[in-house]
Amino acid sequence: MALYPVNLDVRGMPCLVVGGGHVASRKVDSLLPCGAIIRVISPEVCPHLEDLARSELLEWQKKKYATGDLGDARLVFAATDSPVIQKQIVAAAKAAGVLVNVADMPDACTFQVPASFRQGKLLFTVATGGGSPAFAARIKRELAALYGPEYGLFVAMMSDIRRRVVASSDSPVAHKRIFEKLLDSDILEHIRKERWNEISMLLQHILPTEIDVSLLVKNIQNFNKEQIP
Repeated sequence: MALYPVNLDVRGMPCLVVGGGHVASRKVDSLLPCGAIIRVISPEVCPHLEDLARSELLEWQKKKYATGDLGDARLVFAATDSPVIQKQIVAAAKAAGVLVNVADMPDACTFQVPASFRQGKLLFTVATGGGSPAFAARIKRELAALYGPEYGLFVAMMSDIRRRVVASSDSPVAHKRIFEKLLDSDILEHIRKERWNEISMLLQHILPTEIDVSLLVKNIQNFNKEQIP
């Protein structure tokens, strides 16, 4: 079976997680930064989920899953320790046309969650179709070692640059030439070592004169400060 890769915008989307253990906790943690509206159904939850519920970052329904509990959920995560309940959730979700992910049952899922990590807006995902989650996790760790925070900063800068370059002219060919020059330059290394003067000179050499390079550099410096814990 070939799975279709997609990055999903779940801002404001009702999402249901059934279960209260560590697997459910990981599902919740992956949804929170994306702005989902999260509801958890479980008689008991781990301390982390309890803290999130207390902080009103999710709704915790302290009960066992029952027929009709899907409600308005658009995404469902079945993360209980009961195969019977897991199957009930899958059946209900599929009958309602709702996407469902089932812990440790890849063939029952209508979507799977890949191993992933982020550097700013740069998102890396690795999937094996449920064949070997451990291998996907290993590849994710290897990628994380290769692609440091400078890549997230570079994407933030390129996003800012792209918006300004596109606004400066109507020539896609010229835009492409500028972007390729930036990609072929040493700007990533300069960002990694925080060589702001070198970045400024490089941008002045490549970008159209009407673009305010000093503002671009200031923006990326501010973004860099925001990323520091």
